[in-house]
Amino acid sequence: MELTKWREEILKIIEKSKKPLTAEEIYKINKFKPNFSTVYRALKFLEEKNLIKSISFDKGPKYFYSSKKHYHFLYCTNCGKIEVFNKCIASQLENFIYKNFKFQITDHVFYFKGLCENCKEG
Repeated sequence: MELTKWREEILKIIEKSKKPLTAEEIYKINKFKPNFSTVYRALKFLEEKNLIKSISFDKGPKYFYSSKKHYHFLYCTNCGKIEVFNKCIASQLENFIYKNFKFQITDHVFYFKGLCENCKEG
């Protein structure tokens, strides 16, 4: 696996971030400014090598985050706001699934869809 200068810099940006980032956010953050297609190619490569993961909500953009981090999401279907929360109750569900279906879970993505505080009140 070859980590070029661009790929390495983009991976560092993602690993340092406290939240998942879009390709556009990554492009704006990086200081070395490759062209936008280079950012997309690097993200594709990093995801294929399982160094990063991505998630998208409805028809919105992909958000990228480090494979080393474990996120859960709240997604507002009205304004598109994404909140990250770290409380994971999936292990109980994973145990239930394994006992009842003999299915070994290796990863999960967990998010709730609804209305954020501002949209709910507005």
